[in-house]
Amino acid sequence: MKTEFEIKMTVGGMYRFLMYHAYHSFAGVFSIVAGLALIGFYIWNGCGFEMRNLWNLVFGVLFLLYEPMTLHSQAVKHVKLNFVYKHPLHYTLSEEGIAVRQAKLQGGMDAEQYVESLMGPKPTVAAWDSVILVRENAKSILVYTGKKNACIWLKAQLGAQEAEVREILKHYVPADKLKLRA
Repeated sequence: MKTEFEIKMTVGGMYRFLMYHAYHSFAGVFSIVAGLALIGFYIWNGCGFEMRNLWNLVFGVLFLLYEPMTLHSQAVKHVKLNFVYKHPLHYTLSEEGIAVRQAKLQGGMDAEQYVESLMGPKPTVAAWDSVILVRENAKSILVYTGKKNACIWLKAQLGAQEAEVREILKHYVPADKLKLRA
């Protein structure tokens, strides 16, 4: 079993990854509960404009909006400024593991030159036993090789190869580490 595909990271894809990571933690859940509780206290106290009650509204809204706005600015920085995301990442899934390399597609490059650029730099390979978790959300498949390190495979870019990628993951990743949607 072997397949190859390319993923060009987008700001939206990175933002969804950061949001998923943030809101699947205690701090993320706490920020939602605290924000809603503070807004609830504001409403319960009569929605008045006295300063003591107004602070409940202000901090409630801050708890709910600060994290998503911060994560969006981080996503923009990651994708726009990080050289890794300037060009598509070329993934090869095989029995050895997940190999990733970066091809630098230049303007005017023909198919043969592009293939040569793929063969140039040595790929980074993560063995299947280094995969600690595979998760899926609505728009991507996340393959974690560390607590906060993951391969982010955008489903829209996988296209028809998504089924093949799923089969390879099911074959090589133990079931207790694999959480794919049906």
